[in-house]
Amino acid sequence: MRAVGERSGICLVLLAAALWATVGVGARIAPSSAGLPPEVLGLARTAIAGPVILLIATALLGLRAVTATRLDPLRLLIFAASNAVFQIGLFRCFTLLGVTVTVFLTVCLPPVLAMIASWLRRREPVSAGSAAALALALTGLLLIADDGLLRVRLAGSGEGLLTAVLAAVAFVAMSDAARSLGRGAPPLVVAGTGLSCSSVFLMLFLPIVTKVDVSGLAAGLSDPRFVGLVLYLGLGPTALAYVCYCAGIARCRSALVGLIASMIEPAIAACLAVWVLSDRLSTAETGGCALLMMSMLVLWLSERMIARKRRPAVAAAPRAG
Repeated sequence: MRAVGERSGICLVLLAAALWATVGVGARIAPSSAGLPPEVLGLARTAIAGPVILLIATALLGLRAVTATRLDPLRLLIFAASNAVFQIGLFRCFTLLGVTVTVFLTVCLPPVLAMIASWLRRREPVSAGSAAALALALTGLLLIADDGLLRVRLAGSGEGLLTAVLAAVAFVAMSDAARSLGRGAPPLVVAGTGLSCSSVFLMLFLPIVTKVDVSGLAAGLSDPRFVGLVLYLGLGPTALAYVCYCAGIARCRSALVGLIASMIEPAIAACLAVWVLSDRLSTAETGGCALLMMSMLVLWLSERMIARKRRPAVAAAPRAG
């Protein structure tokens, strides 16, 4: 049963990544006319998602069960603060580095950082299958982002690179906190409380990192496409995605396994762009998508083999009586 739970965890992380991949396509279908700083969208999506998830949790689990859930205050603080830092860092990198390079760095760095942390702490051994899947995924992402990387003058993008590294570190911290919280509490409560607290942090950070144009905000709210985009960002790639992610990474054998599974996001985004927006993939991008799909297969088969090796040990365990 535990092995099935671990593999379902990978599936849930893959679903979360697929939902995150729709953000870029949605933004291109319904472009914002407000001229707002992109960080405002980060605040909007968390401010919508957190309360909505808590309302759903209350409806499904009951108010008493939700209020009775005890979350580790330190882990919750890490989840909320690191998610706020990630949201701000991600959207600022879009401006400093461009979408392609930002996605490449923020998707590649977290599993690499998690692997280094695993080696240093020696708490969660890195399997050969996980290492192979990570190598394939990194190669695939490099092929997808190759054109964007060539266009960016890295020598003049120190701020962008530093911001991307900070966002990646924040995402790893958030994932680790979500994994710990999700093992002792319902994912709905974890995601809802975490995102609600994150929106509070974003409200505090936002005046420091950017200036909000009130007239632009009013113009955006009068555009149905902009309102629809904000609602979609809050409900789909945030509310549903974070519930799936919190539930999935809590079931994965290690945080590294969940982070590797989330690396499929750029491949799904590229396929959606071809299907919905009639974009065309270059030969390198097609090869990169294929390698990412292969890496997910390697990860799945590796976790399946590890689960099979555990079964004889469980079956051989002495029974009482």
